[in-house]
Amino acid sequence: MESDRKRIGVVGAGTMGSGIALSALYSGFDVVLQDAFEDAITKGEKYIDSFLEKKGKQKLKSRLTLTKKMGALSDCEIVIEAAIEDLQVKQKLFLELEKVCSTDAILASNTSTLSVTAIAAACQHPNRIAGMHFFNPAPVLPLVEIVRAAQTSQETIERLVSLTTDLGKTPVEVSDSPGFIVNRVARPYYGEALRILGEGGGTVEQIDRIVEQGGSFRMGPFRLMDLIGIDINAGAMRSMYEQTFGEPRYRPHPLQMQKLAQGALGRKTGQGFYSYEDDSKQATHERITESVQAEGDVWFSEGNWAPSLEESLRSKGYATHKIGASQKPAAVFVREGRNEDVLVEVQSILESAPEGVPIFVQTADVALSEYLERGLDERIIGFDGLFVTDEFISLQSHEWISEKVKENAENWLTQSGLKFEWLSESPALVLPRIVAQLVNEACFALQDGVADKETIDTAMKLGVNYPLGPFEWGAKLGYEKVLAILDHLHSEYHEERYRASYLLRNWVRTEVTKR
Repeated sequence: MESDRKRIGVVGAGTMGSGIALSALYSGFDVVLQDAFEDAITKGEKYIDSFLEKKGKQKLKSRLTLTKKMGALSDCEIVIEAAIEDLQVKQKLFLELEKVCSTDAILASNTSTLSVTAIAAACQHPNRIAGMHFFNPAPVLPLVEIVRAAQTSQETIERLVSLTTDLGKTPVEVSDSPGFIVNRVARPYYGEALRILGEGGGTVEQIDRIVEQGGSFRMGPFRLMDLIGIDINAGAMRSMYEQTFGEPRYRPHPLQMQKLAQGALGRKTGQGFYSYEDDSKQATHERITESVQAEGDVWFSEGNWAPSLEESLRSKGYATHKIGASQKPAAVFVREGRNEDVLVEVQSILESAPEGVPIFVQTADVALSEYLERGLDERIIGFDGLFVTDEFISLQSHEWISEKVKENAENWLTQSGLKFEWLSESPALVLPRIVAQLVNEACFALQDGVADKETIDTAMKLGVNYPLGPFEWGAKLGYEKVLAILDHLHSEYHEERYRASYLLRNWVRTEVTKR
């Protein structure tokens, strides 16, 4: 693109289109923002004015043209469509743009889930059609997915990559497949949270707190759905499900449909999974910052499913020992995963541990109720060892637990400076289930040739602010553990939704063989 002529067109003055226009204004472009509806133009102008005023950049407004006329886009080098997610609407718009714009203009769609190839198929010159997917809020988030349709020319891709760089953003090139990278890989973040909620495995508030405090995600899935708009999020899920001919990993959840029927769409309607009638009352999920010094003994079994817990407790003043190596422990942790020897070991622990001492068993890949067959009694508590931090731990309760043991556990955890959440029994708790599915979906995307590992990780961190990319999560947790969680979910539900990708299973086989 020639540096002496910078004129960008945007079709659609909604939040996304106005945000794209604002990003272009910030970067020194002349912008034509077109919408057929006067009300949309008025709202878009207010949105842009508010941002420019906050930044003290009101002078940039002189570079903006607001119009209802499609013909005003005729001298734009690149036009970005940001209309509603409807294939027929977009195809019609692109046919009109072809008539209005010059033959060397690039036409890009900001679609988040629809097929760019299908949009281009309706055009006379499909080689100049591509996807240019921004993320909301567009003036803030740095990622842009550049989507290559089957007909897109290399020149078109290069010009869009150049434009993205000129906008001060990070381009990632991706093949045209449902959801591209971010909307595809992020599906389990919402879908698994909804299933856990629907099954009674945790409340909205609990799931969000666990994800934020245990996994360091900036926003839990329900707070994020409310921010995005439940209608937008549900629409993306439905589109993915339909485009993949009913792939169970993308199946919409009835709880979202109920919210749609209710008109409770999140922040924009004042009610979603949370109420926003008084934002001052919204939970902030504060973290513990005080230091803790404690004394006493804690027993630990062998294993690495809670790799940081022993070191954390030592730093707080506890002495840690192998099972049975000291007198009167304050707590016992069985931190190995599904293992016949471990299940047998629990029986001996029950015999050697003093009465009233809580016995925590790792339940990311084994059901708490399975310990019934091994002498489960009132002292056993499930816990998530993979995502325990210096400040937070997730626990699983059951109907047999002694109130005295539960009280002892809570007192000891409080003394240790650990905030905790009690969950009902459900497979793989919260974070192991969500993160394992995120890793698995990324493996499917890599297997399908959507993008490479580094691009997928970059997209998820920049597009939705994940603390780690899915492959970084997989490497940190260990792919063998991820596979164990998925196989546990599959054995519990017997659903194809939880089948592990061939690529993931093959990686694990290869790693095991190398040992």
